[in-house]
Amino acid sequence: MALLIAAAELRDDVGSWFTGRDLDAPCPAVGAAGNLAHRRPHLPSDLARTRAAVAAVVGQPPSRWHLMQQVHGADVAVVDAETPVGAELPEVDAAVTAEVDRPLVVQVADCVPVLFAGPTTVGVAHAGRQGVAAGVIAATVAALTALGDTPGTLAAAIGPAIGGCCYEVPATLQAEVIAREPTAVATTTWGTPSLDLPAAVGAQLARAGVAVRQAGDGCTRCDPRWFSHREDPSTGRQIGLVVRPGDAQDIAAGAAA
Repeated sequence: MALLIAAAELRDDVGSWFTGRDLDAPCPAVGAAGNLAHRRPHLPSDLARTRAAVAAVVGQPPSRWHLMQQVHGADVAVVDAETPVGAELPEVDAAVTAEVDRPLVVQVADCVPVLFAGPTTVGVAHAGRQGVAAGVIAATVAALTALGDTPGTLAAAIGPAIGGCCYEVPATLQAEVIAREPTAVATTTWGTPSLDLPAAVGAQLARAGVAVRQAGDGCTRCDPRWFSHREDPSTGRQIGLVVRPGDAQDIAAGAAA
């Protein structure tokens, strides 16, 4: 298996990764090689094998992952000690936690995945066109702040997403979005109106006072390493995952002693 699993740049005491496609695998009978979403067409055995490959790298079994039922909004789930381990989080597009060993997962195939980490918290956000306009980034930062980490102590990693080069939209839709977020304005490589969602997310993070430690890794529609809904509507999903391992606090405490 040659599944792409790339470490993100957040904090030394936090694990953070973005996955991609398995370009070396033959095309399966159902689904796509490297798909990590159970809500896309898949063979359970293939999905289990792919998730196990990711788990071997991140050190957290899939049974502990908190995935979201993403709805293109701005609601944020808080994973606390009362949340069942590995519970799927319904109808949210962001999640935050101050708990250790609670991996938070965002699934994407063109929308912008964002991972957050602070001294005591971690978080994820799914920022599509509607989420960018609705303020999912600001809502996530506010939720992390409520858990105790101020914006200036937070770091964010922006994962692979469709770029302004390819995200063509009607001019009327472009106007609606840029009325709320002017930094999203863009033009495709073939000269038509588009939206640059990664740029908009970066601008929103900057306005919130959050340091961006990693800003994307290519356009999902241009780059075959990534799943893209625009390129193939039947495609699977890659993920962003962030977790503060349980032993990270012990390491940090020892360093501070």
